[in-house]
Amino acid sequence: MKTLYRKFKNLKYRYKLTLLILAAGLIPVMIIVVYMQTGMTNILHENEVDSMENTLEQSVEAIENQEMIYENLVDYLSYSQDLRSILTTEPESDYEAYVEYVNVADPLLQMPQIYHKEIRGITLYSESIQVAHGDTLMPLSEAEGESWYAQMNDDTSLQWSVRRGSGQEITASRRFYDDDITAVLVMTLDYQAVLEPFTSQLRDNTGGIILDNGGNVVYSSYSMDEEYTPVQPESVDYITGNYTYSSQDMEGTGWKFYIYRPTDVITKSARILMASNIPIVAGCIIILVIVGYVFSRRMVSCLERLTENMNQIHLGFRKVTVSSDSDDEVGVLIRSFRRMMDQMNHLISEVYEGKIRLQNSEMKALQAQINPHFLYNSLSIINWKALEAGEEDISRVTLALSTYYRTSLNRGETMTTVENEISNIRAYLKIQLIMHDNSFEVKEEYDEETAGIEIPKLILQPLVENAIDHGLDMSEREDKCLCVSAMQDGKYIVFTVCDNGVGMEQEKADQILKYQSSGYGVRNVCERIQVLYGTNGTVEIKSSPGGGTEVKIRIPKKAEKKAG
Repeated sequence: MKTLYRKFKNLKYRYKLTLLILAAGLIPVMIIVVYMQTGMTNILHENEVDSMENTLEQSVEAIENQEMIYENLVDYLSYSQDLRSILTTEPESDYEAYVEYVNVADPLLQMPQIYHKEIRGITLYSESIQVAHGDTLMPLSEAEGESWYAQMNDDTSLQWSVRRGSGQEITASRRFYDDDITAVLVMTLDYQAVLEPFTSQLRDNTGGIILDNGGNVVYSSYSMDEEYTPVQPESVDYITGNYTYSSQDMEGTGWKFYIYRPTDVITKSARILMASNIPIVAGCIIILVIVGYVFSRRMVSCLERLTENMNQIHLGFRKVTVSSDSDDEVGVLIRSFRRMMDQMNHLISEVYEGKIRLQNSEMKALQAQINPHFLYNSLSIINWKALEAGEEDISRVTLALSTYYRTSLNRGETMTTVENEISNIRAYLKIQLIMHDNSFEVKEEYDEETAGIEIPKLILQPLVENAIDHGLDMSEREDKCLCVSAMQDGKYIVFTVCDNGVGMEQEKADQILKYQSSGYGVRNVCERIQVLYGTNGTVEIKSSPGGGTEVKIRIPKKAEKKAG
């Protein structure tokens, strides 16, 4: 024992955890297996009993319903005045009796067979009948040799019995008790047809027995595999020990129905189900081993990676590569290390990146002073040269380009006015119209009251450029049109750029706002709107194939400033 403990003590932590997890998991698994075996057997047995009871109840109910039909038929015939007239009236001649039998008795006694195929025949036995008339009318003396007649009681209730012979039959008989009549009405039924609702259920190792009120066997059959011994009719009590069974009495006939199955069939099903679960249990054990090993390795690997990351700090590597979202001691340690490194990196970045921002600001200020002057002077010279040469188109392009860059640079400011933004778009569109030989029409709609409202610069030009390049240029229609508007909507200002170009699927239009684009693209405009206005600023795109595209920018109005 000490040797085993020593070996366990010297194992690596990952192996110790694996063994502990395996032991902790196997015990519940074995308990569950035993519980499942017992519970499954009980459940299958209860379900089997319920199924047998339901089956038997439905079968007996179906036979009872048929029995009620037969009883009603016998009642109807027993109280038929036409039949009673035949039995009580003395015919004047044999011919007159024959005519009455054919015209009255035969239709009454043979008609039920047409509607109920299980009825083999209906016979009336009477002392007043001296000569048999087919199978419908018989002298009472003919019935005295029948087994069903010997079993009849002295009352007028319907009597049920089984007639043995080459073809088994079920008989339903009733006595006529009248001052003037001594007769018996007998209905003969097809044995298999009457019991079919019950016999059809006797399959798949299922047996059935029917006993009459005297304990005599009415029916006995079974469908058993060779390994099972069926219950013999004379030993019905045997089913209570080795079989699962259900029984039910049938009113009217006084018969008792039994349906049974070997109990071993049910438990065998449970064993088969449990055997099918063996791979699952084996899989659980394998999963326990894998989970235990992976879990323990993960626990140790976090500490190993933390140590390695700490050692990298000495080499000048300041990035934290280890992380954990757990609240245990290891997770707390990792997050504390991450916070410490974040603070250290932040302090380093403030000093280092601050110097870079200062240099960029100085360079940007220098460009704002030098580049505009150089650009404007160059464009001015080009304009004068064009005018001297009589090139008015070149002059117009040069002036438009000068206006465009003046409003775009905006003295280095990131904010401008609606008036300046409109001037920028007009200059840009003049250049585009000249480049496109005026192949499209431009429609403008501006609210003059919005002129001094402050907005981010260059939020319309990317939209207009996108509408021309991807909408109008790709369209073959002749009536190309581009519409630009700036209108007030309460506390908001709404910019709209729409075209009647090729358009696109709405799904594709939605994707434009989700993926990064280059330069001053639509995505760039959307990001700047979100940074400046948060949820108060929105960019929406609506489009359909062949129906053009509409882009709307909705931003809150800010304080007005002098346009320039």
